[in-house]
Formats: sequence, structure tokens, C-alpha cells
Amino acid sequence: MPFQTERTILRAPKPSDNDLILELYNDLEIQSFTFTEYIVPRLDRWAKDYISSFETKPGFIAMVEDKETHAFMGIISMPVTDTKNRVGQLGVALKKEWQGKGFGTEIVRWLVNHAFAKLALHRVSLYVLEGNDAALAVYKKIGFVEEGRARKYNWDGERWWDLILMAILDEEWDTAKVGTRQE
Repeated sequence: MPFQTERTILRAPKPSDNDLILELYNDLEIQSFTFTEYIVPRLDRWAKDYISSFETKPGFIAMVEDKETHAFMGIISMPVTDTKNRVGQLGVALKKEWQGKGFGTEIVRWLVNHAFAKLALHRVSLYVLEGNDAALAVYKKIGFVEEGRARKYNWDGERWWDLILMAILDEEWDTAKVGTRQE
């Protein structure tokens, strides 16, 4: 099975996954760190539209499952946002019970390697909200570099947070050492 990490399986979404997607993205804390739009309950139509958006453009999306139990862990995606310049935009959301155990690092590292080695991308970028310290640490550990900030971009009901742009380029990614990089 080519779409797997040491501890996870990365499989294509299917229509029966809508409830899992809604469970993930209707978590208030996950929404707060994942979206810059209004924090509202996501509906069935939203989940269907989210998945179908990957059917019409190049890129990668996968449901993340635990290899041992097949429990749903989250979603990882990388739509190709600029085909001419070979740019992908990384997105990842893990359920709270899977956070803080190295799974985020493992799947992000896998997808970045896949983006450069198999999708022939030149650049992988992402946006992350200030205050999402765990995600920032993962991205920096993998080699993403902060390229800019949109100051006071996102209001969370209590304060403003910056939106941080990070990226890694293919020449910065050493695919020969991906399996030996230290966590």
C-alpha cells in the first residue's frame, strides 16, 4: 500500500466519510485553528463540497487512519494551487486525541516528501494561525520557513491573531534523508 506512514494509512475519502469529516471540523477548537472564517456548525453539504473540490483540481487529499485500529485520526490535503509554478498548499487537521504524539510530524513529513518526489512540486506552502504553537513547531521541525504575516488577521472572539505564511522549497528538502530525519 503506497499511501502510508509508519503508523498511519492515508486513504481516499469516500461518501460515507461525511460524518467523520463533520465530526472533525465541527470541533470548536479544531475549527478555531483551521479556519479564518466564522466559527459555525458545518453542514453535510459543506463536507460534500470540501471533498468534491479535490475532484476538479490536481492535488492530494486523504483520510488519516491508525494503522493498527483503523480509527479515523484526521485529514491531510495538498491542493495544487498554482500548476504553472508547481505550488501546493498543505492542510492538516487531526482529532484532539491524536495530537501531541508525533502523528502530525509523521504525516506532514510524508506528504511533503510525496509532493516533491511524486507530484513534482517546487514549493509547498501553508498558512497557520499564531497561537497554534504545536503546528508551528511541527512545521519548523520539518523545515518550513516563515515568509510573512498578515497581522491581526483572525478574530477568535477574544483577541486578534496573525496569520503566518510558511513554505518549503524542493531544493530545501533532502529526499534522501527523509526517513532518517529526527523527530
